[in-house]
Amino acid sequence: MKMFSKEGVEMVDVKSITRDGERLVIKGKVMGAMTTTILVSPEDCWQAARLLGLGVILRLPLILLKGWLAARGRTRKNA
Repeated sequence: MKMFSKEGVEMVDVKSITRDGERLVIKGKVMGAMTTTILVSPEDCWQAARLLGLGVILRLPLILLKGWLAARGRTRKNA
């Protein structure tokens, strides 16, 4: 998963998200150069949910479905 700035510059390239006990472990590259491991605690997850807001959280299933359908379509085109 890649995250971009408004200008289209790649800011973060997430390679994996795993769990270590109660924390999430995110591995990736920051700004295309710096390999990093980010640890996210349960409190941080709660803060992220508050940043998203109820409207976005309720819309997440639809966003995930659209992403899955788009990825599935790309896979079939490449086959």
